[in-house]
Amino acid sequence: MTANTHSPRRPYSSRSPGHRCARVTVAAALLFTVAACGWTADGADQETSLTGTVYIGGKTDQPGFNLHSEHTDRGFEPDLAAYLGKRIGFTPKWHDVVSAKREQELVEKSSTLVIGTYSITPQRDEQVDFVGPYFVTKQAFLVREDYEGIKTEKDVEDKVICTVEGSTAAIAALPGGATPHTESDYSTCVRKVQQGDVDAVFTDEALLYGYVEQQKNSATPVKVVPDVSFGNINRYGIALPEDRRGDCDKLRDALRRYIADEWASDVKAQLPALVAAYPGDWENRFRPDPQDVNTYSSCKE
Repeated sequence: MTANTHSPRRPYSSRSPGHRCARVTVAAALLFTVAACGWTADGADQETSLTGTVYIGGKTDQPGFNLHSEHTDRGFEPDLAAYLGKRIGFTPKWHDVVSAKREQELVEKSSTLVIGTYSITPQRDEQVDFVGPYFVTKQAFLVREDYEGIKTEKDVEDKVICTVEGSTAAIAALPGGATPHTESDYSTCVRKVQQGDVDAVFTDEALLYGYVEQQKNSATPVKVVPDVSFGNINRYGIALPEDRRGDCDKLRDALRRYIADEWASDVKAQLPALVAAYPGDWENRFRPDPQDVNTYSSCKE
């Protein structure tokens, strides 16, 4: 944000009333101009980018969260963006961005927002701002449905594990002896699991259930290994360029309403395999508390 600086005080000098009036008039005009340009008295930028068409970088090959097909984006994240757009007053326009380029999208202002299973971390928060979380998930392993090679955490030690460059899963501490294999997207990892080229896909559990649903009727269905996890709890956030305080506040308030009003119905519609895996408990596991949005967002109340 721009610092609020003050020039040194000058000694008082006698001026004519007309001169003082002129100074007040100029100051008032300047104050009006500053307010109209979207700046507050403390120098924070309040100009909004969330009007008209808003370009959003997303991971558009992730079933359940965002899958682009036949010129349409479907999934939990398009549902979320549509809700935010309706409340704030913008129309979402999606384009694909790989995990490793999400910060770059915002630093270079190629996108106004990034909504792409993008976990809030201190390292990322140094480059971009976040509003969230809108989803909470641990990490897990996806394997072929007929594969029994991973049943405990120790079984991971000698396996080839596929993950994605630039993801939190790629830097998670897997057991010694595990062989990491990195791709640019998780759809490629899933295909390699189905073909037998790697043993498992490792990433966020919620994301993996999207592939379980997508592949359930395929020749090679997949499953999430129960009770085997490494890495941290991930909290997905809406990312925006730094110091857009006005936009951050609007997104934070709208997101809290979304979590309270429509989050559960959208999860049931878009991630049925996740709901089926945890009957009666899926909201406790994956739904953030609306108050957490203030805790983890870059803009605080």
